[in-house]
Amino acid sequence: MIVEKEYTEGRTSFLSADLDHYSVSQKQPTTDLPVFYNPIMRLNRDLSVLFLRTYLQDRPVELMCEPLAGSGVRTLRYLNECPGQFKALMFDVNPIAVEMAQKNIERHRFADRAQVKKGDAKVLLLTESRNQRFDFVDVDPFGSPAPYLNAAIQSLKPREGLLALTATDMPVLCGVYPNVALRKYGGLSIRAPFVHELAVRLLMGSAYSVAGMNDSSIVPLAVLSTNHYIRVWLRVEGSRSEGNLQADRMGLIRYCKTCMRVEIVPVKKWAQAAGFSHETDGCGGKPAVAGPLWTGNLFDSSMLHEAQKILSSDDDLAFDKRVSKLLALMREEVRLTGIPYIDLHEVCDLHNLTPPKTDTVIQTLKECGHATSRTHFRPTAIRTEASVSDLVRAITDLAGVK
Repeated sequence: MIVEKEYTEGRTSFLSADLDHYSVSQKQPTTDLPVFYNPIMRLNRDLSVLFLRTYLQDRPVELMCEPLAGSGVRTLRYLNECPGQFKALMFDVNPIAVEMAQKNIERHRFADRAQVKKGDAKVLLLTESRNQRFDFVDVDPFGSPAPYLNAAIQSLKPREGLLALTATDMPVLCGVYPNVALRKYGGLSIRAPFVHELAVRLLMGSAYSVAGMNDSSIVPLAVLSTNHYIRVWLRVEGSRSEGNLQADRMGLIRYCKTCMRVEIVPVKKWAQAAGFSHETDGCGGKPAVAGPLWTGNLFDSSMLHEAQKILSSDDDLAFDKRVSKLLALMREEVRLTGIPYIDLHEVCDLHNLTPPKTDTVIQTLKECGHATSRTHFRPTAIRTEASVSDLVRAITDLAGVK
């Protein structure tokens, strides 16, 4: 018998293990909980509900799957807060979690729309999709989604399906353990000021590779980087020809910490690539190399536009107040995601400058003819077509340094 507590997210209430009772020593949720539930991930689930609502406007979903369900809160919110009568399958290897999820299904009277089964997620994804493939699979693990990626993609409908992936193994993706990143995601991670974008691109590159193994391609819809995790939303399409074309969007990113120059080189052209271009500027720093990883777009602008319309028109969504701000930043940066973001504080630290206000720097660069935007990845970062030299010159002029 576990100690339960009722929680509410969005418009959905549910039961889970009492965090105050079980996490008193750690002060945060751990995998030792009888049933795992992390309230910090509410923002993740809020945006997930918003993006599924947006996706449903153009594409029907008959059957979805959450292979790592825990208390079932994520699927419960989809069923309760998204339109339509789609059905859901949930899996968990923990029998207590299965019991809790079943209790929550019954509380919401979703017995005709939802089922929960005990077992290994990788196995169940394949066996339970044999008769009917899933339209949407949401992989939200404690750690890396890599072990579930192949089964998740194979369980989607052959023509197309929606895939959402969360990764919380940030030290691996952010350069602390580059060899582990190579093993799990197929690309090296490095330490860099734009490391969270590299993490997203490594995850997407892995998804592209696994989709390609299954004669499919990917269409990035949205990404999220915040707190201690990253998340991506992809449409997986059964197109070998498009997958072949997308090979041009796999590349390596070279970064020099001495001058902060960044260069993207497609994998197909790596053997013919000349020396790192910052050498022409007189910098002798040795560049670090990240990848192979995804170098293409991160967002679908129409998806973000429609999500904004839903957010603006429905006053009963009860989302975290950060959702609106994050969505606005995503819409602002969507045109410039081919350029890794650059952190203004890192630039100023390198050149011993006082950081001006971010909006002031953006305005100055725009007046000089450089397309520039903020980014949701970091509040002190921007995306800009200006070179590092142009950026340093603009900041120096703003600071009045001679």
